Amino acid sequence: MSLRILLVEDEPLIAMDLEDILLDAGNVVVAIATNMHHALEVAETSKIDIAILDIDLALGTNGIETAKRLRERHNVSSLFVSAQLTDETRAMALEWQPLGFVAKPFSADQIVTALRTPNRNLDSF
Repeated sequence: MSLRILLVEDEPLIAMDLEDILLDAGNVVVAIATNMHHALEVAETSKIDIAILDIDLALGTNGIETAKRLRERHNVSSLFVSAQLTDETRAMALEWQPLGFVAKPFSADQIVTALRTPNRNLDSF
């Protein structure tokens, strides 16, 4: 099943790598946003199944707050892909029922598996 995915990542090379992985797996990348404000604008006008978010974003915004607003306003599920997966950030993110967490650096298999088997990797770090 093809998913409509919003990427929220402020590092261009990582965003392009994720986009390639997602497209190769048969998904649709609706947009790539670099901050919370852009992500919320996209969600207002596009159907999104899942948002893949970094924790630290551009313009002083963060992925956890972005995931919260996407969940509250648009019922969008989130997958966190970040180098900032401390116990504290994971605890804050868990409140918004993410599909899971993938640590950077990541492999294509890790991303695809996290999308196919949500919640399997919530306790793996």
